[in-house]
Amino acid sequence: MHAEELKQSPGHSLSDLAYTNGETGSCEIAGSVPGLVSGSFDACGGTQTITWTFTDACDRTITHTQTITVEPAPQAAFINAPADITLTCEEAAVFTVSDLAYTNGEAGSCEIAGSAPGLVSGSFDACGGTQTITWTFTDACDRTITHTQTITVEPAPQAAFVNAPADVTMTCEEAAVFTASDLNYTNGETGSCEITGTVQVLLVGFDAGGQTITWTFTDAWTEHTHTHHS
Repeated sequence: MHAEELKQSPGHSLSDLAYTNGETGSCEIAGSVPGLVSGSFDACGGTQTITWTFTDACDRTITHTQTITVEPAPQAAFINAPADITLTCEEAAVFTVSDLAYTNGEAGSCEIAGSAPGLVSGSFDACGGTQTITWTFTDACDRTITHTQTITVEPAPQAAFVNAPADVTMTCEEAAVFTASDLNYTNGETGSCEITGTVQVLLVGFDAGGQTITWTFTDAWTEHTHTHHS
């Protein structure tokens, strides 16, 4: 039987056991004796033995033994185990792993309840990535439950040039002394989601028709170019 059944069922409470020899009057031997319990059980089950013994006035003994085999309590399960999710890079940067509660819904000596920490594997950066969180619990009966959540991290926002100059018109004299500056870029993020830096200018052509200045930055996915004509 299950441990919870043993604990709750009146039919399995420890009762005195009646005896009789079926006679009457001075020949009658009748009464009841208490049972003696040995053994034990817990959430992993166990065995208990109840023994009733009676010795009459003639020094004759009768014995009855009942063996109760207690099955393990139900296995625990995780409560509200999280589903797989997709996060932005910014969300992933502040995401925290919580312990996951488990229970078998029982009480007393049959209860298996608590919480297990999550183990994180995988990584992400500004290009995104995948992380896996695994919660594992092994009870005293050597039964293991596991839940795995996969977190897909999207790439950080694309960078853009900061204050990219517009096309301008200059005199020949102004163009002769014009100096092009490096151009900054950023995606406005921080930490592992940040894409920021500076690119040098590429000066292409200078004649009576004007000149072209090009700044180019290539991240892990895309080439970003800004062209300035003067």
